[in-house]
Amino acid sequence: MPIVIGVTGHRHLRESDLPDYRARVTEFFEGLQRRYPATPLRVISALAAGADRVVAQLALERGYELIVPLPLEPEDYERDFPESVGEFRAILQRVSPERVFVWPRPESGNGSRWCETQAERDHQYAEVGAFVAEQCHILLAIWDGVPGEEASAGTGAVVAMKLGRAGGVQTSAQAALDPDDSGPVFHVHAVRSGNDGPAAQQVEWLFPQDGDARLFHTICARLDRFNSEPARTRVRSKVPEAAGSLLPGIGRDRGGDRALSMAFAYADRLAAHYQRITHRVLRLTLLLAAVMALTFEIYAEVLPVRAVPLGYLLCFALLTLVMIWHRRLDAQARYLDYRALAEGLRVQFYWRLAGLTDNASSSYLRKQLDELRWIREGLRATGAAPPPSAAQPELALKCWVHGQAAYYAARARLHERRMLRIERWSRVFLAIGLLAAFSLVALWELLERLVTWHHWAVLIMGFAPVAAALWEAYGERIGARTQANQYARFAAIFHRAERFISRLELEEPTPSRREGELALLRELGREALIENADWVLLLRDRPIALPKG
Repeated sequence: MPIVIGVTGHRHLRESDLPDYRARVTEFFEGLQRRYPATPLRVISALAAGADRVVAQLALERGYELIVPLPLEPEDYERDFPESVGEFRAILQRVSPERVFVWPRPESGNGSRWCETQAERDHQYAEVGAFVAEQCHILLAIWDGVPGEEASAGTGAVVAMKLGRAGGVQTSAQAALDPDDSGPVFHVHAVRSGNDGPAAQQVEWLFPQDGDARLFHTICARLDRFNSEPARTRVRSKVPEAAGSLLPGIGRDRGGDRALSMAFAYADRLAAHYQRITHRVLRLTLLLAAVMALTFEIYAEVLPVRAVPLGYLLCFALLTLVMIWHRRLDAQARYLDYRALAEGLRVQFYWRLAGLTDNASSSYLRKQLDELRWIREGLRATGAAPPPSAAQPELALKCWVHGQAAYYAARARLHERRMLRIERWSRVFLAIGLLAAFSLVALWELLERLVTWHHWAVLIMGFAPVAAALWEAYGERIGARTQANQYARFAAIFHRAERFISRLELEEPTPSRREGELALLRELGREALIENADWVLLLRDRPIALPKG
């Protein structure tokens, strides 16, 4: 999961200042790599003359992935910089073709293969500028800080968009309540060609609001932690299988689809790894709590010897160490975060496979905690890539809908059985405790004479409700009932999608059928993201803690 750097800046820079700009940008890259050593950098540059190419050349020299969104077809684009066509072509030849794409033009109806009017060209430049601002984590601006006359397509407009200062009003009440997706700008002060005066050497970080610097570095630190995980855990051997669960044969793909599937596979396997740790710690915690309660009852009623409280102390010490280790590992938070990331990547993969340009980050965890924003930012990085070469909505429906419908139905049955088993054992323990209490009342005189049996009855009467409570706590901590209900809802959603697909398959392959398939995939993805966000927040509110009482 890379940190994505968008590039904007002046086209006309003084030749004498270029070494200084290269030095400032190099320091910027090296600072990010020192602070986040496990995280790759991805650069988005439209390869316009000037600032775009300065940064693109540095990115290629340092081995970073370079994404090139061209506002116009290359031959048409070159008309805007006839004096540096050779430089443009030389850089473009160094970029893999699958990382270069031309921004689609609106249907104008004039039939020309080129944008003839300045308004058309400005529109294309503005669209690419918006793409760079929206899909990057950091906007690198080599700029004098003075908005130009080209208000909608210039560097000033791109910077304002990234800082969330663009003009206009919210389009809906819902959008007004959403957190904005603004972000930082690394500003390298520049002097336009033709202006007098010494080059401005200073650089500065610009953030939309006070306090955003800390949030931004927290987000990058979480991305870096995720990227460093596979080196420390035994997940690599299971990654190809997890990637293949999205789409058989995806490992042979060399484009963005494979990269996306591999990111999903790592997140999925890491989530499973930390889920196992979390559940084992939870079971061990409750088991030790039960042993402590039983030890106390034995000491109080049956065996008042020194070794018994010593065992109690040892269990308490072990329980405390387990909790401290688990808290330092942050296993439960990693499990939930990586599961949320994996499910977002799953939706993003199938949207991309279907040809949808939607980014899952715009529909996921919009109103949740800032500490989860790194997941949205990780998903944002997946949108900073060229669109797929061929849309295959039918394949997306087949692999996603049918596979997930069967998966969720099976999981719903599994969690339903688990919930019933937990409830059954809880009732058994309560019944045993009630039976012990009834025996004490009904057989009081007899048990008074049988002292040993009396003590054991008191022990069972005191411990059985504790065992029932701990068993219920286990079910509550893993969200057994809630997960059973959620999986049942998911299964119902995907079964309804299957019925809708069956109706679509009866139609002829027409544009309207294609629109229906895309609409279904978009809505299904949004529903899945909403449900997953609710699930993550539900379990985050149920952390593993030392039992009290």
